[in-house]
Amino acid sequence: MATKTRSKTKTTTRTKTARKAGSSAAKRSSGRRRSRTSESFSRREAALLADVSLRSVDKAIEEKVVKPRRSARRATLDSGDVLALALIARARLPLSAPAKRQINQWVHGILEEDTAEEAAELLLSEVLVLRYDETARALAARLFEYYENRELFIAADPDVMRGEPVIVGTRIPVRAVALRLAGGESIDDLCEDYPEVSRAAFEAALTYARAHPRRGRPARPWRDG
Repeated sequence: MATKTRSKTKTTTRTKTARKAGSSAAKRSSGRRRSRTSESFSRREAALLADVSLRSVDKAIEEKVVKPRRSARRATLDSGDVLALALIARARLPLSAPAKRQINQWVHGILEEDTAEEAAELLLSEVLVLRYDETARALAARLFEYYENRELFIAADPDVMRGEPVIVGTRIPVRAVALRLAGGESIDDLCEDYPEVSRAAFEAALTYARAHPRRGRPARPWRDG
């Protein structure tokens, strides 16, 4: 997520660029030939996107099923880790830690070799086969799209809303987007109210807000400068 301070002029320029890029972000992501495990996700993002509990993510780290990248601020997981967690959960079986590590290594191999569009199977035993199927490919696409849109549309600037994460080029807090949607409004409603903001930006803001709940006092009301 971007954290550098930007001038008003640069922010406006970036907003125009972001809107133009947003509609084709997924196409660019699927068409590139690059390592597809370069994305990074927080533990909470990983839990949300893989549809598992935060405790499951922490247990996978403790068992060394996944090996997070560690920085001064936090530990992050890559897209292969998130996909592996999702597939392990879908198995709905008591798998051993070595078997889970094998799954994670297998998923990373698929992504690193850019063969995610092909059918793949992992033989875990004589009767147990894990399949990288259409559902797994859809999740991979969702991960890549969210990562790109998060980097493109979400920023925390100390000079804007006291550092509260907002949609780039606006004073719309990402948590305010989540509050409005939780209150019964739709993304279509938000797009109508703010036509200068793309649907992809609102979708990224919603996912980001859900993965980064505010601690302490309630979020501030919806504001737009």
